[in-house]
Amino acid sequence: MPISAEEVSRALSAAAKDSPAWQAAGATVRFVVSDPEVELTLDPQGAVTDAAPTHVVRIRYRDLQDLAAGRRTFLRTVTSRRISSHGPVMQTFGFGQALTTFAL
Repeated sequence: MPISAEEVSRALSAAAKDSPAWQAAGATVRFVVSDPEVELTLDPQGAVTDAAPTHVVRIRYRDLQDLAAGRRTFLRTVTSRRISSHGPVMQTFGFGQALTTFAL
């Protein structure tokens, strides 16, 4: 069953709000998700915001689901070029590890 852009936005925001690791990373991240096409920015508390992001992440939703489900590690996702991220490196790994705690 295809997922809508609105469902992706709600799922990402809810998962971030429920993730202490996301909050601890302290990043404001702009997600550019494909399949379906979604662009949203999440603040460190997981709320959708219009604030300037500290990072920009490009990823397919299926790869994001694989990461969240534990089928891939964040490092493997980065090295296989399934994700593209721009921003401070150490904080990138902080929120990247938080993505593995998401329930999508």
